[in-house]
Amino acid sequence: MISTLQRSFKLGKEFAANPASDLKMNDYEIIARLYYLISNLSEEQQKNLFEQLLNGSMTNFLLKAAIDMSTEQQFTFMKHLEEMQPKTEQPDRRTYARKDCLINVNFKIRGQKFRSYILDISKSGAFIETSATLTNGLKMLLGFSSPEDRQPLDLIAEIVWADSRGVGVKFLHLTEDQSRILKSFTEKTDEVLKIAS
Repeated sequence: MISTLQRSFKLGKEFAANPASDLKMNDYEIIARLYYLISNLSEEQQKNLFEQLLNGSMTNFLLKAAIDMSTEQQFTFMKHLEEMQPKTEQPDRRTYARKDCLINVNFKIRGQKFRSYILDISKSGAFIETSATLTNGLKMLLGFSSPEDRQPLDLIAEIVWADSRGVGVKFLHLTEDQSRILKSFTEKTDEVLKIAS
């Protein structure tokens, strides 16, 4: 298919001289033209273009690319990423087993608001992805929804460790209802918790 794209879009001067023709291109023609233009860039130009597209966030770019993959490709990609993880992990500070997840979360620390994702959770704490520089001992207000029934949870938490990937927090002063909700969806081991917003 790529060779067909290349043959289709080694376009002549009459195309380049007529911007109005851009408006008449179908999806196939646009992709073919993009492929042709990108393949004619030097490696350095391609690298610069890629950095501009990333806009400083490789994580978001890779996540968006993964979302566009088929389920089989996502599974293969996930396995490849797991193999790339560092072998030396931080000492396990967890009393309760954590559940992998991807849950939208809003949190506030000292009046400053943040928005990110919870990447794993237990009935006693969670790991929150963030590039913000935060330190142990800081208290935060967390707001997110239960992946099971979208029931809102507003919790107080304390940062117990932090690194370049994010922060580990423990939940404080949980009510009986909050404990029950957290216990209910973190003990489901047959599936990864999906995005809840």
